[in-house]
Amino acid sequence: MSDKKKLMLFSHVCNSRNITGAEKLLLFLARTFSSYFDCTIVMPGEGRLTQLANEAGIRTIIHEFPLMYGIFTPYEGLIQDIQAYIQSPGCRVAITLLQDERPDYVFVNTCVNAMPAIAAKSLAIPVIWHITEVIIDTAYIQHAINTIDQYSDLIICISNSAMTPFLPYRIEDKLALLYPSWNQDDLNSSEWQSWRWQKRMKWGISANEKLIGYISSFLTPEKGADHFIRAATLIGAAHPETRFVIIGGELDKEFFRKLRHLVTYSGIKNRFLFVDHEQNIEAAYCAMDIVIIPGLIREGFGLTAMEAMIFGKPVVAYASGGLEEILTSVGSGCFLAPPGNEAELVHKARQLLETPDLAEQVGRNNQYGAVAVFGRGAHDERVQEIIGRIQGLSRNPIPLPFSSVPTSTVPQSAVAPVESAVSPSVGRTQGKVGYKHRSVSGRRRKRKAGAKSRSRRKTAKRSSQRSTRRKSSRRRRGIRKSGQN
Repeated sequence: MSDKKKLMLFSHVCNSRNITGAEKLLLFLARTFSSYFDCTIVMPGEGRLTQLANEAGIRTIIHEFPLMYGIFTPYEGLIQDIQAYIQSPGCRVAITLLQDERPDYVFVNTCVNAMPAIAAKSLAIPVIWHITEVIIDTAYIQHAINTIDQYSDLIICISNSAMTPFLPYRIEDKLALLYPSWNQDDLNSSEWQSWRWQKRMKWGISANEKLIGYISSFLTPEKGADHFIRAATLIGAAHPETRFVIIGGELDKEFFRKLRHLVTYSGIKNRFLFVDHEQNIEAAYCAMDIVIIPGLIREGFGLTAMEAMIFGKPVVAYASGGLEEILTSVGSGCFLAPPGNEAELVHKARQLLETPDLAEQVGRNNQYGAVAVFGRGAHDERVQEIIGRIQGLSRNPIPLPFSSVPTSTVPQSAVAPVESAVSPSVGRTQGKVGYKHRSVSGRRRKRKAGAKSRSRRKTAKRSSQRSTRRKSSRRRRGIRKSGQN
C-alpha cells in the first residue's frame, strides 16, 4: 500500500474522441503530481481521458456531478442558485464518494466544477481549485470569486489572464500561477521530419506548398473557425501556393454548415481540407508551416499556441486573454491582431509567407521562447513551490445546511449534469467548448421535447376528430332511421 497522501482530481468533462485542452492539462498534472501523491481522476464518463489515464497507470473513477455555469458567467441571483446547488442531491452524492475514498486533498478542474469542492470543504478536506478560464467580468463577478474563495484553500491559475479577475479581491495569499507544460519524451522529436512528410502525403500536400492550419477540439463560433476561413480565402487569392487545413470536431450543425458554405463559395474550395479528428496531433503540427488561432473569447491560456510553438511554428493569433500572454512572453507579440480584425490576420500571415527567412526565424524563436517560459525547467520550479503549499494546507471545515431550500429551485440555466461524451475548450479552451456543448445539447433536448409534445397534440386532435365524426355519423344514421319510421 502506498504511503503517499491521496489526491483526487475531478474533471468536468470526458470526451469520447477529441480530447480538450482542459482534459489534456488535467492528465498532465495528474502525471506530474503522481510523483508526490497517490492520484485518482474522477470523470463524468468513459472517454479518451479515461483511456490515456489508464495507459499512464492512473486510477480512474466514473462519477457524474452537476456543473455550476453561473460561476463562469455570473448573473443576478447567482448566490441563491448556489445555495440551492449546495443542497441538491448531487452534493450528498459527492460527500458520500469522498467519505468512501477518504482523500487527503481534492483538486477540481475549471471554475464550473464546484460540487466536489463544496463537498470536500464540508468534510474539512483541503481543496485546490484549478482555474483554466477567464471568468466573465459582469456586475456580479464578486459572487463567483467569493464562492471560489470560500470553498478553496489554494487557487491555481493557468495564466495571469486567468488570475486577473481575482486580484481586486485581496486573496493574493491563496493564488498561485502554474502555466501548462509538456513531457519532452512524449514529443518524439526524432520522428518530426518523418511525420511531416507522411501527414502531408496523406493530406495531398506537395513539398512546395505552404500549409496553414487551424486546430481546435471542436468547431465553435467562439474559436473563430469562420474567421480563419475568410482570412484563408484572402490569403489564398494572393498566394496560390497555400493550402489550408481545419482540424476540429463538429459540435453545432448549423455553424458547421456555415463553415462548409464559406469554403464552397471561397473560390478556392479545393485548397481546403476538413479533418474531424486527428489522433496524432503532433504529426499535424509537423505538417503545418503556419498556425492561425483566431480565438474570439478571452482564453484562459491557449494550449494550441504553445503546442504549435513547441514544434517551431510561426503563430498568428487574436490578442485574446492567454493567447496575447503566450505570444508576448516568447517575443511574438507583433503577430497578434486585434480580436475580430481578419484583415490583420491576413496581413501578418502574408508577411510570413512573403519572407520565408522571417517565418523560419519566428518559428525558431517561438520554440526557444516556449521552452524558456513554459518548459519543464520553469514548470518544475513552480510545481515544487505549489507542492510545498499543498502539503502545508490545513483542514478547515465549512458545514453545509441541507434543509432550507428545496432542490426544485435550482434553475437548469445555472446547473446542468455533465454529459460524458461531447461531440474538446477550452481547444482546446477548456472549459468553454464543454459549456457550449451543454447549451447546444439543451436546445436539442428542448426541440425533441417540443416535437414529442406537438406529436401528442396532433394525435389527440386526430382522435378527437375521429370521435366527432363517429358521433356525427351516428346522429345522421339516427335521423335517417327516424325519417324512415
